[in-house]
Amino acid sequence: MGSHTENHTEKALPALLQRADGLARARLSDRRYTHTLGVADTAERLAKLHGLPPQKTRLAALLHDVSRESGPDELLQSAGRYGIKPDEFARESPIMLHGPVAAEEARRELGIQDPEVLGAIRIHTTGAPEIGSVALAVYVADKIEPGRDYPSVEKLRELAARDLYEAATSILRATESHNEDQGRPTHPDSRRMLAWLEAREAG
Repeated sequence: MGSHTENHTEKALPALLQRADGLARARLSDRRYTHTLGVADTAERLAKLHGLPPQKTRLAALLHDVSRESGPDELLQSAGRYGIKPDEFARESPIMLHGPVAAEEARRELGIQDPEVLGAIRIHTTGAPEIGSVALAVYVADKIEPGRDYPSVEKLRELAARDLYEAATSILRATESHNEDQGRPTHPDSRRMLAWLEAREAG
């Protein structure tokens, strides 16, 4: 079943990429669409560097933010319609639902079935332990695309070209540290992903 789905996705990719780009363009402001293209280009480049499927990775990146500009009420309504149960973080800040909602919309509107693509869209905000390689490339690309400008971004770009796992570890440590400084909790999935990455590094 997995390989059948994969073969179907591979054959359909050029048309899907076009439709995904069209959906992102229709749904997003110019600024957010520019960010999306930056993530797609970066994710595709990282995929090529690290031996991952570049088109599949680009597809997930093009769709990662298609629900990002939906309002809180709309995201909560969509989550309810799609059977997505908001956790405590998402109930407080419904924008956290934009990944899971986007994944479901990619499935329903574009017919995407590939679990790697849908998973990458779903978890791109927080990450998750045992993250797949396509999802990892999108997660890192989202934080280092050309529009991102913060003190450590150049170092992270160099690190990502060498090792996606190390780049993700650095991103998560910085996120945790920033949240602590702000007196905010870090999402449990992000904490679990960092623990998993650190255990992987140690092992």
